[in-house]
Amino acid sequence: MIRVVVGSGRFVRQMRVPFWALALAGGAVILLGFLLLAFIASLAIFIIPACLIGAGAAHWLGRTGTSSREPIFTRNRRPHDPNVIEGEYRVLDERRR
Repeated sequence: MIRVVVGSGRFVRQMRVPFWALALAGGAVILLGFLLLAFIASLAIFIIPACLIGAGAAHWLGRTGTSSREPIFTRNRRPHDPNVIEGEYRVLDERRR
């Protein structure tokens, strides 16, 4: 028999646990681990090919010719107004801010 301390604070007590109960609990934990591993492996059998097929379809159907190589945010942009000058502003001297 194995002695186990159960509780906390003032409510601590000792219990005797037979070896067969510990072996049964250990076997249940190992069996549960194998079941979880089998479940995750069975999910992976379906999920990995589905992701690969989906990625291939997205790549194949997402192509629109040569315009697919330019960034998305510049595809449907209006032509620039010739009267507008675009530029970049930088502060060179921090004291004159």
